[in-house]
Amino acid sequence: MEQFDVLDSTEKIEAIDKSGMLGIVAKTPAMLAEALEIASKVPLGKVKKIKNIVVCGMGGSAIAGNIVANLLQEKCALAVFVNRDYRLPAFVGADALIFAMSYSGNTEETLLAVKEAGKRGAKIICVTSGGKLKEIAESKKYPLYLIPAGYQPRAALPYLLVPILVALEKSGLISNLRADINSAILLTQSLCLEYGADKPSRINPVKQFAKKLLGKNPIIFANTGITEAVGLRVKTQFNENGKVTALLNFFPELNHNEIVNLSLLKRTDHKFVLIFLRDENDSERIKKRMEITKSLIGRQLGGTNELWAQGQSHLARIMSLICFGDYLSCYMAILHGVDPTPVDVITKLKRELAR
Repeated sequence: MEQFDVLDSTEKIEAIDKSGMLGIVAKTPAMLAEALEIASKVPLGKVKKIKNIVVCGMGGSAIAGNIVANLLQEKCALAVFVNRDYRLPAFVGADALIFAMSYSGNTEETLLAVKEAGKRGAKIICVTSGGKLKEIAESKKYPLYLIPAGYQPRAALPYLLVPILVALEKSGLISNLRADINSAILLTQSLCLEYGADKPSRINPVKQFAKKLLGKNPIIFANTGITEAVGLRVKTQFNENGKVTALLNFFPELNHNEIVNLSLLKRTDHKFVLIFLRDENDSERIKKRMEITKSLIGRQLGGTNELWAQGQSHLARIMSLICFGDYLSCYMAILHGVDPTPVDVITKLKRELAR
């Protein structure tokens, strides 16, 4: 029980979480509010003759693009493409709106992509805390959302996400997103109090779930277009914060392949645990698929676990699941006695690439 008891001691948590990732997660609502204030001050006129929106970024800087893509399926007729590459797809031209996303400002894939976008005459907006991307934006007179430095990119998601939403609203491409942002702020304020390190396990659902996942490898099932971006965020937070291998797939596609191998598993031969991300706006056909899938493979995986989104707007529901996943990944790291913040192998990779 001693390994579990660590989550009920703020002193033990702080001793493991030396870099303070849990404290940063607790700042999510404040970050959202600050990001809204920062973004509101950047002048930006309406954008005309736009056929598509492209978000260029990697890792923690790119996930904001996936969230925007999910949100805009309901709000905007324009296609949204998240570009995680040095190169731009051939369709990007003068009628594209490019969001160049690099928290550090030095992400080489993004820097090359934004230079290519400039050559093609695309309209470019930059979101960064500094670095070379800031220099490019200032020299080329691109609109620049300069966000606070000093965080891990994955921890700065609110600062990266909100400027895109505000820019799209100012550009006249979407409307009423400020109300959605404010509702997300209020909801995450409540959730951070409920999930925080000072709340004991007996009343903290995230700590309870973290204990259930100890020694397991999560398999995350999400719904395309609804919880799709959240699934990717939760998966990568398991990887970076929790230092845990996690798998991810999406309805309805997974019903055409992955259930085959999972149905043949023996409970004694694996350490998987199955997590469904649920949203009230999942279609009736997807809801039916989820229930049938649970009946077909639940026994082989020792049952299924459901995480339900909360909130009125799609953005609030997305942020509710992200908040849960951020806390969960940190608590998993702490249960393993590992500081959630360092990602040493990524640092080494970047060092080698710079040679």
